[in-house]
Amino acid sequence: VSLFVLIFTSFSYSQERKKVPFLTPPQAIKKMTMPEGFSVKAFAAEPNVSQPFAFCFDSRGRVWVAENLNYLTRGSDSFNDGPKGRIAILEDTDGDGIFDKRKVFIDKIFFPSGLAVGFDGVWVGSPPNLLFIPDANQDDKPDGKPEIVLDGWGRHDRHETLNSFTWGPDGWLYGCHGVFTHSNVGKPGAPDSERHRINAGVWRYHPTKEKFEVFAWGTSNPWGLDFNEKGQVFITACVIPHLWHMIQGGRYHRQAGRHFNPYVYDDIKTIAIHRNKSAHGGARFYLADKFPKRYHKKIFMCNIHQHDILAEKTERKGSGYVGMPEQHFLQSNDPQWLGFNMELGPDGAIYVIDWHDQDICGRKVHHEETGRIWRVAYKGTRGVLGLNLDKKSDDELINEQKNPNYWHRRTAQRILQKRASQGKLKDGTRNNLWAKFNSETNSDDKLCYLWCLYVTESLKETQLLDLIKNNNSDEYVKAWCIQFLCEDKAPSKDAIELFTQLAKEGSSAFVRLYLASACQRMPVESRWGILEGLVQHAEDKDDHNLPLMLWYALEPTVPVDGKRALAIARKGKIPLLVRYTAQRIAAEALKKKNKPKSA
Repeated sequence: VSLFVLIFTSFSYSQERKKVPFLTPPQAIKKMTMPEGFSVKAFAAEPNVSQPFAFCFDSRGRVWVAENLNYLTRGSDSFNDGPKGRIAILEDTDGDGIFDKRKVFIDKIFFPSGLAVGFDGVWVGSPPNLLFIPDANQDDKPDGKPEIVLDGWGRHDRHETLNSFTWGPDGWLYGCHGVFTHSNVGKPGAPDSERHRINAGVWRYHPTKEKFEVFAWGTSNPWGLDFNEKGQVFITACVIPHLWHMIQGGRYHRQAGRHFNPYVYDDIKTIAIHRNKSAHGGARFYLADKFPKRYHKKIFMCNIHQHDILAEKTERKGSGYVGMPEQHFLQSNDPQWLGFNMELGPDGAIYVIDWHDQDICGRKVHHEETGRIWRVAYKGTRGVLGLNLDKKSDDELINEQKNPNYWHRRTAQRILQKRASQGKLKDGTRNNLWAKFNSETNSDDKLCYLWCLYVTESLKETQLLDLIKNNNSDEYVKAWCIQFLCEDKAPSKDAIELFTQLAKEGSSAFVRLYLASACQRMPVESRWGILEGLVQHAEDKDDHNLPLMLWYALEPTVPVDGKRALAIARKGKIPLLVRYTAQRIAAEALKKKNKPKSA
């Protein structure tokens, strides 16, 4: 009976989909419903945009879009036909919210799945590769052939390869990866020992240090990643619950399969206290000032199955956040509308990629040449004209850190980072940054100056340690200083001593979360004292993140010294750790017992 119902339902669904009318962009806009004062324009649509997979803004406020003409179904592509994708640049020269100038930057790119502009070039996900296409003189023409930065990316499920490229406040390029594609990522020619496996989670790559790592493991098919005003990573996902606060080193609920580490035992769950229909994508916090205040700092996302845009609220709770439902922001009322990717524009509007096809799950492409980029704006919001942040002085870029639109802050920070890496910062720039940081009283703005100091290599270890010790530093500054001290996975003796003291005496659960995360980035012998302090906080036993983050830090100590690990767990006040440590000790004993004897 169940099988019959499933077949009948699938047949009825497919028959219903055949009746879906195809709406032109003007017709589609007329059917949309949204809050009073908002309007939607087709910034671009077919035939000027086809099969858009990813997009971003450059420092001039222009839209770069990756058109994936190789996509056939989620299980196949036109690989044997050669690269068909292209990257185009769309510009609105009169500020009316609709592009009027288009040029192709490059064509013949295979399956472009992710896109970012920065550091004198363009970063493109093109499985099995992450490509960098240089354009140092910014003449919109490649300086040479695409360079393979990383390889080993899979495309087993064409929905779930590298995607959602987003520049982080720490200077890394972040992205997502889905559960049904299996990648083994490294530099071209690197052996397995120098590669990183990923089949669900968040990854990051440093554009100047040329380092790659998995930031966090788990979830399903995440498509959409953004940072809130505190620099915290959030993603939107499909099938399983839709909203996640991702912590460095965290292991999260998986849609399928097992974690690479068999001793995880349990993983961190969604922060959402509600469920929506299945597929979400395009996470973007509204960190600008053009929308009414009630939308500020809310996370916007597309819901593919509901054909709409949601705006949800996140609030601090314990060491992390909780996500709460809000009413639908925009409803397309069009079953062909498949929004899955979003950007906050330099004008304060939200831009949305709409794949625009009647098959929700991409099992078949019914319209091979469709694709739309919608611009959602509040009344009176015009496009930004004459913008070019690359032409601004260092001091002007520093002043952008007070811009109410975080797009300007983050783009300015990235340019400062590039100049620092090339030795082109002007004399006095670092001193100016320090002066701004020291005089700033707003917590969010202070963090922006801190991130600029870090990416321009203006922070010495002693200064980071002093900021942690300073009673006037808020918990976010302290936490970020902890992360910075462990970026190279080799914190100094002074840092370890300070972490140990902070673990025991610190009052902030958020700081303790960063300490638990940092433990995973240091040798086992450096963790003991920190863990001994962290497990004493009984108030963390029911925290959403800390018990498991502490376990992920403690687990590798068991094979080194199981007795000491168990003693730490027993003396602590986090009951979960005792059970898991004992379980891990038993697993280690069994492994040794079953180990073949050498000849």
